[in-house]
Amino acid sequence: MTIRGKVLLLLVVAVGLVGGLGGVLHLGATQLEQLRDSGLESQEQRYLYSQLRGDALVFLSELQRVHGSGALSEAVLNGYRRRMESQLARLQALTEEKAGWPGRSTEQEQRHIERLSHELRQWAERAEERVRRLPSGIGSDGAPPRVSIQEFGRNVEPILEAALEMEQAELTELERCSARGLRTSRLVAILSPLAALSVLIALALTILVPMNRRLRELLEAARRIGHGDLQCTLPEKGRDELTTLAQGFNQMARELKASQSRLIHSDRLVSLGRTVASVGHEINNPLVYVISNLAYVHGELSLTAREFTQEERREMLEALEEAREGAERVHFIAQDLKTLARADDESTGPVDVAEVLRDVAKMASHELQGRARLVEECSGMPLVRANATRLGQVLLNLIVNGAQAIAPGDMERNEIRVTARLSAPDRVTVDVSDTGCGIPPENLERIFDPFFTTKPVGQGTGLGLAVCLNIIESLGGSITVDSKPGQGTTFHLTLPTLSAELPAPPSGTGARS
Repeated sequence: MTIRGKVLLLLVVAVGLVGGLGGVLHLGATQLEQLRDSGLESQEQRYLYSQLRGDALVFLSELQRVHGSGALSEAVLNGYRRRMESQLARLQALTEEKAGWPGRSTEQEQRHIERLSHELRQWAERAEERVRRLPSGIGSDGAPPRVSIQEFGRNVEPILEAALEMEQAELTELERCSARGLRTSRLVAILSPLAALSVLIALALTILVPMNRRLRELLEAARRIGHGDLQCTLPEKGRDELTTLAQGFNQMARELKASQSRLIHSDRLVSLGRTVASVGHEINNPLVYVISNLAYVHGELSLTAREFTQEERREMLEALEEAREGAERVHFIAQDLKTLARADDESTGPVDVAEVLRDVAKMASHELQGRARLVEECSGMPLVRANATRLGQVLLNLIVNGAQAIAPGDMERNEIRVTARLSAPDRVTVDVSDTGCGIPPENLERIFDPFFTTKPVGQGTGLGLAVCLNIIESLGGSITVDSKPGQGTTFHLTLPTLSAELPAPPSGTGARS
């Protein structure tokens, strides 16, 4: 699944959980609202039952007052009936509303209302009849009102009491349900967000943890490539955007590796071009006396067939010996050129820094001529794990750069010093110092950038130090620089030594691996 799909899934789950949580809370609120309405209706019913009791007493008082004043008691009875019917209708309506709620059985309450309605009507009619028949002049404490009160207590009051007890029981149950609903709502309000949050965290972790791991792999691979390790690759598993990024990253690493090889080869050609004049000078001198001596011997042998004297034989042998020495000198120069001219070889092995420096010094002699002396202090150092060809290319670049930073004409005062030291138990540092013009501070941080150069147009490509940095870092080492304008420059090359358990290479082969 793509990252966008995972994010959409997380969003859908979050919306679903929020909607579900809202639904649960709404349901709880609805139930509590029903309990509240039911409680209010039960209280209203209690009030109506109590009002029926009070109205009965008021009705008796009104009957007595009307009788005493000579008014008609039937009008009082009709008024009482209207009030009673209104209250009973309201009780009936409240009971019917309860019938729509789940878990409520209102049949008994309806029967109580019907029975109460019947008993109240009969009681009111009999009370009105007793008062109406009461002779004139009888006081308010006559027998009929007391009889009606007693009859009310005997026939109507039990029904009212039963209804009131039923409503009280219902109120108690509603209070208990309300308390239970509140506890449940409180628990849901606490646990539901926690559960939803746990689900979201778990889902987010299933998305973020693998993504974070793969991003760390990407950053680590980028760091390794930044240090020159172009062999690292990222796993191309999955079908999300990070997999596409890993594929692009691996392709970039392959292209960088190819570009690095071309860059190193290009710089090697530049280094060869720099040494052409020196090599030509080195080869020309021995070739001159090789040709001269061979011409002398050839002339002597072709002029006459006589016997040569001892002195003549000695002179010809000396000429042939000088020619042989000159030819061997040319052979050694050609062998030294192989350090730069051989095909790319990325293998590493034991390398003697001093021996590599000796070969490089011969090729850099023409650049040093008339500018500075080369001082070598690299003997006695442990073998380093490197590639002799590439290390020679780095040292040649640094020595030639140092020579070009020194103005010609004062060779005795200026020098390029190459010193090797053990900077750590498993590290050898080679310092290449010159007494040249130095590097301005504003350029010091950019000297390793590809194509950056302070030389005039046509005299430098700006690739030399960038290639040196890539080579040293690909060998597991590091390169730093110290420089002050007018006081010279020092490059520090740090390389790893051979591990203790590795066998030492045969003598004389370390620099030509």
